[in-house]
Amino acid sequence: MAIETALPTHRATESLVLRLNQTLAQAPANRSNIGAAVAPPPKPQAQVSNSTQKPAEGAETLLLEVFVNGQPLPGIIRVERLADARLVLPLDVWALTRLITPPGGLIALADEQLGYALQGAPGLRYELNNSLQTLQITAPASAFQATSLVLGTRQGPPPKPAPPGAYFNYDGVVTHAQGRPDTGGVVMEGIAFSGPDSLVSGVVLTHDGVARRTVRTETFWRRDLPGSMEALVLGDTIGSGGAWSRPVRYGGLRFARDFSLAPGFISYPMPTLQGSAALPSTVDVIVNNQRRNSSLNVGPGAFDLTNVPVVSGSGEVNLVVRDLRGVETVITQKYYLSPRLLAPGLSDFSLDAGRLRRNYGLPDSGYGPGFAAATYRYGLNNTFTGEGRVEVQKTRKAAGFELSGLVGTLGVAQATAAWSRSDPDGRDSPRSGGRYMLAFERSAPLGGGGSLQLEHFDAGFRQFGDLGSEARPRDRLQAQTGMSLERLSLGVSYTRQTTWEGDNFRLLALSIGTPIVDRLFLSLYATKRLGPEGAWSAGVSLVMPLEQQRSVIVTSNRDNDGRLATAVQASQSPPVGPGWGWQVSASDQARQQAQAGAILNTDFGQLRAEANAGNSNHAVRLGASGSVGWLAGLPFATRRIDHGAFAVVRVADMPDVPVYRSNQIAAATNAQGLALVTGLRPYQQNQLSLDPDQLPFNLQINGVEEMVTPYARSGVFVDFPVRRMRNAQLVLQQPDSTPVPAGALVTLLPGRQTFVVGKRGEAYLTDLKDSNRLRVAWKDGTCELTVALDPAADGEPRIGPLTCVPGK
Repeated sequence: MAIETALPTHRATESLVLRLNQTLAQAPANRSNIGAAVAPPPKPQAQVSNSTQKPAEGAETLLLEVFVNGQPLPGIIRVERLADARLVLPLDVWALTRLITPPGGLIALADEQLGYALQGAPGLRYELNNSLQTLQITAPASAFQATSLVLGTRQGPPPKPAPPGAYFNYDGVVTHAQGRPDTGGVVMEGIAFSGPDSLVSGVVLTHDGVARRTVRTETFWRRDLPGSMEALVLGDTIGSGGAWSRPVRYGGLRFARDFSLAPGFISYPMPTLQGSAALPSTVDVIVNNQRRNSSLNVGPGAFDLTNVPVVSGSGEVNLVVRDLRGVETVITQKYYLSPRLLAPGLSDFSLDAGRLRRNYGLPDSGYGPGFAAATYRYGLNNTFTGEGRVEVQKTRKAAGFELSGLVGTLGVAQATAAWSRSDPDGRDSPRSGGRYMLAFERSAPLGGGGSLQLEHFDAGFRQFGDLGSEARPRDRLQAQTGMSLERLSLGVSYTRQTTWEGDNFRLLALSIGTPIVDRLFLSLYATKRLGPEGAWSAGVSLVMPLEQQRSVIVTSNRDNDGRLATAVQASQSPPVGPGWGWQVSASDQARQQAQAGAILNTDFGQLRAEANAGNSNHAVRLGASGSVGWLAGLPFATRRIDHGAFAVVRVADMPDVPVYRSNQIAAATNAQGLALVTGLRPYQQNQLSLDPDQLPFNLQINGVEEMVTPYARSGVFVDFPVRRMRNAQLVLQQPDSTPVPAGALVTLLPGRQTFVVGKRGEAYLTDLKDSNRLRVAWKDGTCELTVALDPAADGEPRIGPLTCVPGK
């Protein structure tokens, strides 16, 4: 009894514990030992046959309260003490402690279960109190299993397959100028789509007052594969230039990685933040003094936070670790992120083959020599990314590589080397040479960033897509830096380029920006050509944003020839939805003394009008742009879709129902219950919804919100699960004109639905058809009758009285 009075809690349970552990009286009062482990817990099945220790003779079972760093494990724990005084915890208990597996292996317990001994983990200590029947385990954070938390965004669901549809974008303009013939032109692009495929073709029609011209821009078929972030293009396209070459227009085949097919996917290495805690704790993540995540739960032990949402460039992350006792520990870690790098194991590639485009956008455009090129980038680790590229043509071959890597937390460096050999069909001797580049870039959220790039081209190096008329670059130096002070931003850049033809170009540029007073911003720039010419230009502008998307801008500029021009402009941007925008300006230039323009956004397109007044230069320009198309039985005209996405929404056959996009009214249904919703984000989830309070009460509503993920250059069809129901109130009577008894059942045949008759023989029936067969049953009889509804009638009619004859 004296021992029981010393126990603080669980008296009934502890009495049982004492009876089961009566042999402890002869054991030492306290035992402790030290042990450690370095590997995660192995699967028990994997060690039973090889490393499981047999139970020792003289082992005894203890029922204890177990505490880990002062935190109790749930319930009474069975612990086995071996003859050599080691304490063994069963596997299920060991999992609750989250301790790292000790190196001694599994031990078989008396009841054929398995467990681990506490001894052997460096830094781990325990204290067995025989009188209180408790086991206190004390362990450092390094003795616990690590916790890994993945932050940041995840990829959304795959896009919804697009039904067959088509639309074309247009942008036309007509100009009437003083003393000159009227001119005009229109750019048109037709797009047909189905599923992940789209077929695009564009044309430009112009009239210069004398002759008409038609120029095809591009024609291609494209299939997007968002799951693998890849795209296949057949036709006119633009290839990848890689790190040292340059992109070119061509007609042919392209298969390439496209990270834009998975918005939110982060392709570059993200920082992994590490910390540790001896007790269960919460972690707050603070990036550049801005809280990003709060109260993340971590268990005792080391923890890793990956995909922490930080901005690119240099920065600092603080982890505020707060344990159960309220003790806070701050862990500070600097980082540098660069989109130029790829995450470890991630690859980027482009395979291009076809014929180069010549004179794109001109009447004599065509296709030139053939080529094949391949580019491959790979994230070697968190610090380095490598790239290789090969180009093959009949008269030219080239290959090169690039290595990009972090320089600590200062920035990212690049080293590039490439070589080309060209043989112009025997007309000249073969030429070969290399191109070399070294670069360093640093970006900082608060300024202080900059870049430096040095390039050299050998005389024999020929650039990709060069048709023989380009100047050959020799050396190129580009340097720029910028900084942000409390109220001042400053940028300086220097460019120097020489060519093998003897040209020398050097340019120094300076820009300054600062707020003067509230809502008034001043910006200055100046550029100077260094060398014999010494030409320079400069400008100053004052910008005053006003309410309702209005602004006033005053500018004054001096060009390289010494001409000054000053202008004042006031404008209002058009709204996202239907509405007006306008712009007026005045200038001291003779040919542009006054200008005015207006933009009208409608649900069917955009209209523009501009006028210019000047010396012998009066002109008026009218323009219109938009898209027209067809999808799911709905022909439509709207503002330009370009290569975005849209949806055709059906809400039963209900007209004038508002449809919301991201909780903003985007459209209303027509007489057929169809609506066009534009402005959807391709490959991202878009919320389309209805307001149930704005729907008629005779609708069956099974859902008012749909999340859709469309492909680019296509539309999706969204059919809301809303169905119009035809309802009616019937008045039923017996042959003697007395109402059918209350409580009678009315069944729509064949057994579709049952309704209850109320007072005065009235029954409210829903979901009726034009002709309905009914069975009415009550205690004294049954009958059947047919009820017809007028197909053209609206509302809920009251029909009757209808005589219900029993037995019929």
